[in-house]
Amino acid sequence: MGQINDIASVTLENEMDLILAHKRSMRLAELSGLSLSAQTTFATAVSEVSRIIIEGGRNGSLVLCVENEPREKNIIARLKAPNLSAEKVKKGLEYAKRLVNNYKVSTQDYETSIELYYYISPSFRIDILKLDEWRNHFRNEPLVSPYEELRRKNDQLQELSEKVKKSESQYRTLTNSLPLIIFSLDFSGQIIYANEWLSKLTGYSIERLNAGGWKNVVHEEDYELFNLHFKKGINKNTHSIKIQSRIKNSISGDYLWHEVSFTSFKNENDELENWIGYIVDIHKQKIFEETLKDNAELKQTQSELKEQQVAMETVIEELNRSNQELQQFAFIASHDLQEPVRKLLFYSDSLLGKYAPSFDSKGVEYLTIMHASALRMRILIHDLLTFSQINKSEINYRQIDLNELANTVKLDLEMLVTEKKAQIHINQLPSVDGDERMMRQLFTNILNNALKYSKAEVSPVIHITSKITGEYYELSFRDNGIGFEEQYLPQIFTLFQRLHSREIYEGTGLGLAICRKIVELHNGKIWAESKPSEGATFFIHLPI
Repeated sequence: MGQINDIASVTLENEMDLILAHKRSMRLAELSGLSLSAQTTFATAVSEVSRIIIEGGRNGSLVLCVENEPREKNIIARLKAPNLSAEKVKKGLEYAKRLVNNYKVSTQDYETSIELYYYISPSFRIDILKLDEWRNHFRNEPLVSPYEELRRKNDQLQELSEKVKKSESQYRTLTNSLPLIIFSLDFSGQIIYANEWLSKLTGYSIERLNAGGWKNVVHEEDYELFNLHFKKGINKNTHSIKIQSRIKNSISGDYLWHEVSFTSFKNENDELENWIGYIVDIHKQKIFEETLKDNAELKQTQSELKEQQVAMETVIEELNRSNQELQQFAFIASHDLQEPVRKLLFYSDSLLGKYAPSFDSKGVEYLTIMHASALRMRILIHDLLTFSQINKSEINYRQIDLNELANTVKLDLEMLVTEKKAQIHINQLPSVDGDERMMRQLFTNILNNALKYSKAEVSPVIHITSKITGEYYELSFRDNGIGFEEQYLPQIFTLFQRLHSREIYEGTGLGLAICRKIVELHNGKIWAESKPSEGATFFIHLPI
């Protein structure tokens, strides 16, 4: 085993910590050079075990590590929890162990440790500088939610408290040096410690504040809410409290707005010892907010915004109506266009079949071009009609066995499959909720696309597989065709977009646009990966 280096950690106490564990596992996998699917696989395994620990209320922990061994490198998730039963361990590993390359379980001093290993093969060197860079990334990663900010501040406060507990003198020196009122409360709401800033603000000692219950300090309109926590004591199950009150300044005699916060402080045995509170002057901010509320100009702006909102809702309603009318127009136009195109095909086919000898070579050429153009027009009308008919309101949901569906589509394409000498391999596929007609169109378009863009003189081979990724079934359609540059990926799912000329490959540029619309209507997503001459793989996510 190589050297194991700790990179980041998460305390596992609630559902928000589960989100942090998943996010940081994904990020470490990304930094290690893993693909998106591999990142998701590793993070899912970590989440499965983390969830069991959190549901059991075990107050566990997660440490993300990197094993930097010359021959083999791994990212490791080390999860620990006290008194975790064998049944819970088995349940947590039931699915997770299938997602990782290796795992280890050990118990020592009533604490269970579960290690999940995922093999990595980065294209870069993992040295001390790289490891420090990753640690700094997690240490300084941007906050994306109030909970993460609260967790980080709370962790910093806990870390600060642990350090200053070793020396009361250092603690007093530190807290007095901060431009912040810091104090501690026992379970009855009595102050047991406060830095010098509290007495400077209030003009009262700790003893007088405890005896008077802050009555001479807090504004009478705010006192009832403020004293509620001190009088009855803070609920031990509460993690943190924030209240805003006006506190009297002993020097000026003015009542200034302050934010008073309480945070639970626990010892090394995870037992609540006391409460740590701090008071922050927010008077200027509060006055600014109240000024804004009374500002006539702001009220006028709010009125205008409401008018704009009403106007925007009207525009949205008109757009929806226009969109519906456009769909109806496309449907009717497609129907009306079919008859003249059908006649063009009939008469041009008849002229070429019966009267071709009566025309010179130029006339035959013109008729052939006309017949081919009419044929393309019929295909385009058919595709437009199909696209206009795909509507969310018309989805008829039911359970669909994708194995039966895939084999049915394969049978529909039998002539093209035989002509191309193609092989279509269908692995075990799931059953999903969806519209059978749309799903059949989806499979038909993707398989037809793979057959169309096959290499010359190379028999097409197509593999259809599936797996579970998070809350989705992931379907993949892999072929050995001509492929494409991934820079054109956004283009291939757009209406009328083609990567090849019509003379080389037939088509209207609507097939994959139809696929995208069907998948999005089923609350999924579609994308592709490819390289020129190395085939392409189309991926589809459908909700489980």
